Amino acid sequence: MTVDQQELKNIVIIGASIAGHEAANHLSTNLPPNYRILLIDARSFAWWPITILRAVRGTPHQVLAPNKVMSLKESSVVLERPFEGSNEIPFFRCVIATGASQPLPTMPGWNQTETEFIESLKAAQRDVEEAKKVVIVGGGAVGVEIAGEIAAHHPDKSVTLVHKAYGLLSPTPPDEIQGKVQKGGKEVGNYSSPPTDPRLSVELKKICDKLGIKVILNDRVIIPPRNPPKAWNGQFCLQPSLVTLKLTSGKSLEADYVYPGCGMKPNSKLVRDVDEGALDGELIRVDEYLKVTTNNPGESIFSKGRYYALGDVCSSPGFKIARTAIVNAQKAATNIMNEIKEKPLSKYSAGPISHLDLPLGPNEGAGMTSFGWLGTWVFGSKFTTLIRGKTSGTERVFVGRFRGEKKSEIVFD
Repeated sequence: MTVDQQELKNIVIIGASIAGHEAANHLSTNLPPNYRILLIDARSFAWWPITILRAVRGTPHQVLAPNKVMSLKESSVVLERPFEGSNEIPFFRCVIATGASQPLPTMPGWNQTETEFIESLKAAQRDVEEAKKVVIVGGGAVGVEIAGEIAAHHPDKSVTLVHKAYGLLSPTPPDEIQGKVQKGGKEVGNYSSPPTDPRLSVELKKICDKLGIKVILNDRVIIPPRNPPKAWNGQFCLQPSLVTLKLTSGKSLEADYVYPGCGMKPNSKLVRDVDEGALDGELIRVDEYLKVTTNNPGESIFSKGRYYALGDVCSSPGFKIARTAIVNAQKAATNIMNEIKEKPLSKYSAGPISHLDLPLGPNEGAGMTSFGWLGTWVFGSKFTTLIRGKTSGTERVFVGRFRGEKKSEIVFD
């Protein structure tokens, strides 16, 4: 028996990357017939696929892409383009999975088409090939992986990695924040990435040494306010010539390519626009059930508990990696099903085991697995390449997102 569209209750998912996609996967086969998923993404393409629901036949679920959510209301969202004759979509529950952004070329610009993004990636590859001195700003996961890829594929180039901590990644917990206020009166969020095992930092440094990557620790690159001659102007890209980067230590570096290895910014503007009290720093504040919550004493659209937030954009504990986003999504989907069935909600927990592995090119890498009170195992290249393979886990993590009848294959050249 088919259900009239007017009788359908919408589960709106904003963002079709890992977290949003996993939530859709988890819900699509479990929802009652009078519920449907509307998966909304601002882009017409994704470096993580958004086609799962397009391949599921005989369901009311739909992908709305490209379409952009312009604003949030208590029980509806407002779209840039109309859907079913209206720009406003009512919902039973809404999941915010908008992720985080980083400067080009790591992620596409919001206004780029698929063709433009592919061309920008090809241009970045050509620029790296042309460069002779590459400086990567930030020694977190992204910076370390990019440094490894460049050094592995271009061993003749000078690659320098500059990182603020005493070891790569985050080998120590952040300093305790007194009063939760930074200079200028800006409130500091409660979330901080879990510290990584110092032994992992040592292992990564050894691999960098092996690959010829120069690592500068306990220092930062100064982002310049002006454009003095022959100095870096703050743009992350191939430079017109060798430029000078100033460090906080007073040292300087020469580079003709500067790569952003830091600066992930949560895409939380939709929430900020309606209730800044629902933000923890730049992250969307969530409770133990992954529902959006607020410290705003006044009325808020989030007070009724109709919104969830997942993945890189939310304040749930754990590393901001794919595995955390997937676990977030599965728990939120379970709780939405519990609400439909009028059952108690289940509290979110990342579990006693946490895992992080970083490939540095196709043949090197390191990682760690923490087993709670049993301790932490730090491993090197052999196990990392066994986990990731030669394609950095693309078949398992990327192709595995496709759950429809149509099978997909990726060919690497």
